[in-house]
Amino acid sequence: MKTSKRICKNGSLTLPKQVRAEAGLFPGNAVDVETQSDGSITIKPAAPCCHFCGSPEHLINVENIVICKDCATKILAKVDVTND
Repeated sequence: MKTSKRICKNGSLTLPKQVRAEAGLFPGNAVDVETQSDGSITIKPAAPCCHFCGSPEHLINVENIVICKDCATKILAKVDVTND
């Protein structure tokens, strides 16, 4: 997703909700901000967190998606495993 935003007078920048959702960023999560020699900026989660709820605890990686065990349990409860 590409979008344009203005930097506020105090120098802050709000990431759009859709961008945060696609990146798996949640309120309260720490991020690493890194500048590149070409002037671009990279923002990444500082620590892994659940893609669905943002929890940093009891994480597993499923097909390159980080998910906590609580969310995995909720998803599995909704899946009918008898109809493989």
